[in-house]
Amino acid sequence: MSSFNFRTLQQLADELKVTVQYIHRIRQGKHPLHSLEAEKIGGRWVVSEEEAGRFLTEFRTPSYYTPQDISEAIGMTRKYVLDSLTGYGGTKAPRLAGEKRGDRWVISREEGERFIAEHVKPESSD
Repeated sequence: MSSFNFRTLQQLADELKVTVQYIHRIRQGKHPLHSLEAEKIGGRWVVSEEEAGRFLTEFRTPSYYTPQDISEAIGMTRKYVLDSLTGYGGTKAPRLAGEKRGDRWVISREEGERFIAEHVKPESSD
């Protein structure tokens, strides 16, 4: 008797605390940042343990920031970060380098950390 080493999409969703519909969108290639290879067996989508491990690692430690991540880190609005990416409608030079993937902006870890460091004031020790 052989053992099967796979996980269902529901198991991945439960582990990541997201909906199974979100995982299906990634599997269908409708997510600009993540990918997931799955196979339908007996009416159920499954992912090999190897692929699940790769996906979980990538999902938990992304190599990018989103505008929302940066806005939360610096205590400014998401619009401020988007304006920094786009150059505020072309009237200013962009101050934050990012890449548009689909309809979303992503910022490299290095660039995001540089931008955050410029905006976070060091705490003074009185």
